This record gives sequence, C-alpha cells and structure tokens, in this order.
Amino acid sequence: MGMNEPDERLEKFREWMEEKELSESTIESYTYAARLFFENYRELTKGNLISYKRMLMEKHSPKTANIRCIAMNQYCEFEGRRDLVLKNVKIHKATTVENVISVEEYRSLVSRLQEDGDEKGYFLVKFLAKTGARVSEIIRFRKQDLEKGYCEMWTKGKVRRIYIPDSLKEESEEYFAGVKGELLFPNRQGKMMSTRGVAERIKSMGIRYGINGKVMHPHSFRHLYAIEFLKRNRNVALLADLMGHESVDTTAIYLRLSEEEQRKQLNEAASW
Repeated sequence: MGMNEPDERLEKFREWMEEKELSESTIESYTYAARLFFENYRELTKGNLISYKRMLMEKHSPKTANIRCIAMNQYCEFEGRRDLVLKNVKIHKATTVENVISVEEYRSLVSRLQEDGDEKGYFLVKFLAKTGARVSEIIRFRKQDLEKGYCEMWTKGKVRRIYIPDSLKEESEEYFAGVKGELLFPNRQGKMMSTRGVAERIKSMGIRYGINGKVMHPHSFRHLYAIEFLKRNRNVALLADLMGHESVDTTAIYLRLSEEEQRKQLNEAASW
C-alpha cells in the first residue's frame, strides 16, 4: 500500500459499514481495529492476520481480542478477501451472573436518593432497573417515549422496543415535566449524557451510600431486572425479547444461581 492508501481504504471501509447500517459505536470499534492492524503490518495477508491475532491475545482480554478479530474479518469481507478470515477467539461463557446489586441494596439506594432529594439519580436508577435498558439506550430516552410508554430505537441491526412500566411512568411524569429539553436524562449542558457519565454517577452513589462498588455499575440494574422478572414470570422467551437478546440461550443464564448462592446452598446441603 502507498503512504496514504491505508487511510483512504479505512475511510472506504467506514462508508461500507455505514451502508450496512452498523451502529456508530461498532463502526468506530471496527475502524480502530483495522487502523491498528495497518499500523503494525503493511499488507493484508493470512500470515499477518494470524500474527495480529496473537498480538491481540497477548495484550488484551479474550473478549477484546475477539471483537478486533471480528472487525478484521469484516475488513476482509469489505476487500473481497473472505479466504483470509480468522477463526474467532474462544471465550469461556459464564454460567452464572455475578456482581449484581441485590433487591435489598437497590431498595436502600433508591430510598437514600429520595431522602437526599436527588431526583435525577433516583429516576435514573429506577429506569435502569425497571426497564432493563442498556446504559447506551437509557441516555437516548425522550419525553415522547414517556408519553407513549415505550421507547423504540435501532439496536444491533434491528428496532428494539423498551417498555416503561405504567407505575414508573405515573411516578416520574411530574419530575420530567420540569426537565428542560426533550431528553429524560440530559447532562448539565442539556445535551445527551455519555455512558461514562452515567457509570461515574452510579459509582459515586455507591461510595456515598457505602454500597459494594462491584455492583454499582449500570449493567448491574439490567441484571437485576432480568433476575426479578424471572422470579415472577418464567417465560424466558418473553424476557429475551424484552431485553433485546438475539438468543434465548443468552437470557437463560438468569435462571441459574450465582456462584455465591450455589456455594451457600451446597454448604447447607452438606451440613448433614
């Protein structure tokens, strides 16, 4: 490749992904992975791709290495070189869900937020826990979604509908009527919050109220949503649809006990 050719091809790659309607975050991630490849290798060959994969596995987690291998496979498809496609990195699939906020911790958290008059924090936590939305989705909720009782957005190549429970809608309407702009959870400038901003806010809540930092992350409330749903309704297929999972197998993990609960029940059973 010439001196400027990698940049030109990467720009074409980006346009190709946009035409395939991949999400902006995916496009950024895949473009970065391809740029990293060409910073280390001059040519797109099977040998260089395998070397790149080894480098990724040495320096990064299996999950990150796999994402970047998938990115390079997309680049190979873009270049019409499917013969160069890499095998995915094998990732151990978790059989339990860990680091999930408990119902008791959740109730204590929302109670303390309410007592302290932190309405934004209170409803942010409640919306995460009661809708099962991802943090990347919750920051895009708008007032019109509250009025409809659901939010529709393009996620992972398809339209996903996220329902807002009637009780939550009724409880929050007065608060959101006083929020400026169309977003439910804008930042201080009135613009869309960043996912990092939400994560930092939740982390600070944990420090403020003495809640284990391991469970104070946005996805923890999505896990709680799934666990509590299945306690009341064992319809895994429905939950998979509500959570936007592509496979029921992904959702089935919530049927299993956590490692801590497994150990507790094992010890109780072995007490004889």
